[in-house]
Amino acid sequence: MIKSIMQKKFMVIAIFILTVGTLALTSCAAIGDFLTTTKGSLLGQEFKINTYSNSGELTMTTKGNKINIGLYKGKQKNDSESADFKSEVLDIAIDGSQILSVGSTLVFEEKGIDTVKDFQYDKLKDINATSGGGIVSIDRLINNVKNSIGKKRIVVVSSQLGNPICVYQGDEVFVTVPTDLPKMTRLNIDGKSLYVHRANYQIIDSKLIQ
Repeated sequence: MIKSIMQKKFMVIAIFILTVGTLALTSCAAIGDFLTTTKGSLLGQEFKINTYSNSGELTMTTKGNKINIGLYKGKQKNDSESADFKSEVLDIAIDGSQILSVGSTLVFEEKGIDTVKDFQYDKLKDINATSGGGIVSIDRLINNVKNSIGKKRIVVVSSQLGNPICVYQGDEVFVTVPTDLPKMTRLNIDGKSLYVHRANYQIIDSKLIQ
């Protein structure tokens, strides 16, 4: 009984320390990411947009300096607006021009992000986590803290049919899911932005891949 109470107290103290530590990390990737995204216009940086078919074939490449991603706000068929209606058509403004896209896999790469060349996909067939970890709730909290700080990760992007497209890696990888952009994930990889739309992907701690 006493041992159980002590264990619970230890868990509460550990959670408190980790939470406070997270708030104290003023130079963490999460804060850096926030400062970057508040610049607007897809950060106003130079991006390359790769468009892929469902099978993973590269069908179009577009480059631009000022890019903004939003949802197309056109009228419905009956020319009336509904509060329940939410478009899934991407409205991409690129250097004063416009691209409307729906259904395709899109990968937005900020200049400076490089793919991993000659990645051995066979390494993904058998991943073993043989040590570490403990109480699941604590492990999840620790992982969330590490995500805020940024940690070494491999990002494997595949087509909607599961065919490999490209692989990225970084020493500090931070993940967010934009609430205003359906089917979109945004990653900060060593200070650079990567947006992935309508794709299968795995974000894996680098230590799991030998």
